[in-house]
Amino acid sequence: MKVSIVGRQIKVPVEAESYARDKLSRLGKYFSGIQHADVVMMIDGHGQQRRHEVEASVTLGHGARLLGRGSGADMMAAIDAAEAKLQKQIRRFHARLKAHRDRTRISDSTPVPAEQEEATYEQVVREMLDEEEE
Repeated sequence: MKVSIVGRQIKVPVEAESYARDKLSRLGKYFSGIQHADVVMMIDGHGQQRRHEVEASVTLGHGARLLGRGSGADMMAAIDAAEAKLQKQIRRFHARLKAHRDRTRISDSTPVPAEQEEATYEQVVREMLDEEEE
C-alpha cells in the first residue's frame, strides 16, 4: 500500500511520519484491497489551546474512500485516533461485502428438491389418470 504524508502549514516530524506509516500499514490485515492512503497533519490553535489534528483517508479497491479524523494533545495521539476510526470503518465495510457475498451465494447455489417442484398440468392429469386406472 502506498502512503503519502503531508503537513498543512507545518513541517512533519520524522518520528510522526514513520509512526503514521507503521500504523496505516497495519490496516492491511483487516482488508487486503487497500490501494492508497493519504495523511494530512496540522496544528490548530496556539499555546495551551494547541491541538494536533490528523486526517487519514484510505482508497479501497472497490472505489470506496474512507476518512478518519483524529485530534489530540500530541501528534501520536491524533494519529492513533484517526487510525482507530479508519480501522472501525474498514471492518464495517469488509463485513458488508462479506454479508452481501454470502447472501448471494446461498440464494444462487441451493437447488430446489424434486419433491418441492411444482407439477405441470400434464403431470397432474397423468397422475389422476393413473390413480383412476388402479
